[in-house]
Amino acid sequence: MSAFRGATGVLLVLASSCLSQNKGGVDQRVAVPMVQKILSNADLSGSLEYWGFCDENKGWPDFPEPRHVSGHEGPALDVLKEMFADDPKMRVTQDNDGKIRMLETDVPQDLLEVKIRHLSFPADYRSGSGPMAVYFILNTPEVKGFMYHNIGRIAELGGAGMPGQGAMSGRGVVGHLNDVTVAQALDYVLKRFHGFWFYQNCQTLEGRKISIGFRENLNPVSARPRAK
Repeated sequence: MSAFRGATGVLLVLASSCLSQNKGGVDQRVAVPMVQKILSNADLSGSLEYWGFCDENKGWPDFPEPRHVSGHEGPALDVLKEMFADDPKMRVTQDNDGKIRMLETDVPQDLLEVKIRHLSFPADYRSGSGPMAVYFILNTPEVKGFMYHNIGRIAELGGAGMPGQGAMSGRGVVGHLNDVTVAQALDYVLKRFHGFWFYQNCQTLEGRKISIGFRENLNPVSARPRAK
């Protein structure tokens, strides 16, 4: 079972060279805590879709370069808009149910729109963290088929580590989904874990690379009602 532990996503390669320019970013170890803190303070979840810079020497994707904000007071939507204000393609919006969407408008949606006919999350610790739940989504037959025919390779694990808190608290992702897109399945994970899923695209000499993963908020999920 060690292959499941701490899986942060998959790396995919698509033989294409004209979808978009690489965009410079920052190390995710710098940017992720900033987004996590804002979402944690507001008890909100969301998603981040963007073009990044491919660095073959790193084992993780970069993140869009944020603007320094003087403080994190005020609504999360406004703070995140200010944080990404230097990116002309980035749109930060909020769904009716509270989810924050951070989306660069030129990011291709092909993988996120793949329809999954049936998805079952195992009723044991293997889906006990957000990253592991994402692993199961990206290894459904429909997603693997799309990757094989359109991208040319099967998913690779992006890293290893210990299971998240959900594995020990019994709050793993469980249940069944039918006829949902990859994006909808990723949103389903947010019902169990506060945080955000990310979808990065970048260009290499071989073509387009995609990285998908999940980052849980800094604060543990409490028993208080979810923000709407």
